Amino acid sequence: MHFPIFYTMSGIVFFLSLLLTSLISPILSQNHWDDYIAEKNIKSTYYIFGDNVNLREADHLNAKVIRKLPLGTVIKILTKTNQILEQNSLKEFWYKVQVGEETGYLWGGLISDYSFPLNDTIILCKNLGTKTKKLELKILQGSKILSQGSFEVGPLSNESWDHTIYNPSLFSPSPHTIFAIKFLIFSEIEYGYSNEQVFTLNRELKITPQFSWNPGSCDPPACAETWLVFPKDTLPEDKKMSRKTLKGKENTIIELMHSFDLDETNQHDFYQSEYVWNGSQFQKKEK
Repeated sequence: MHFPIFYTMSGIVFFLSLLLTSLISPILSQNHWDDYIAEKNIKSTYYIFGDNVNLREADHLNAKVIRKLPLGTVIKILTKTNQILEQNSLKEFWYKVQVGEETGYLWGGLISDYSFPLNDTIILCKNLGTKTKKLELKILQGSKILSQGSFEVGPLSNESWDHTIYNPSLFSPSPHTIFAIKFLIFSEIEYGYSNEQVFTLNRELKITPQFSWNPGSCDPPACAETWLVFPKDTLPEDKKMSRKTLKGKENTIIELMHSFDLDETNQHDFYQSEYVWNGSQFQKKEK
């Protein structure tokens, strides 16, 4: 069963609010995330996101190079320094890291932000900064890139990462892989909201972005909870919220959002979208 329940704003209210924000934002001199610098977790392990990356003796570009690190090298973050470097609109700290038995310094822009295994590969995720509003993915086998791509997702935070791997055999003709990456997007409406971006891979491992949905948060008094209903699933009736039984459809992912008001306990509204698989894309249909 695929019924993750999350709290977020009503779909209609959410998108109207985003539209209002986009109209107002040119007047504003600064967004609250403009000075945000993504940070790595101390004592955590990461993968090198660049190739032939210089491991240096100190936290600046003029420091002596200890050795070069290939793409996909595993490193451990020891400490964050107070040195910041900005390149290509990406601003990050320098870190003291451990590579095997050696220690040295790396700029954070050359280190992945999140990763997870997928079959016999590793997917590396890189936040390209709140200025670019892009997420870059690389699919690695060892140190070899099998596929890669960058996708505009909004001003991305490093505070919350997760992933889900879905069952591709539920769809026909089935894609090679269906996976989703969850992250936090900064927002003017509230501090930020959770977002899940769904991707597919074909047999050649080409990455295709499909659709995103908002497992986000609650902006009281307006809140909502969202379910994804996959083929062969059944979302049962819930009389307390006036929700009817919803059965999954062939080759379709149904997104059902239940919006409610914390101050009006008898108010329940439902908003449904369907994403129909055509062999290469999930095409959205509003209901």
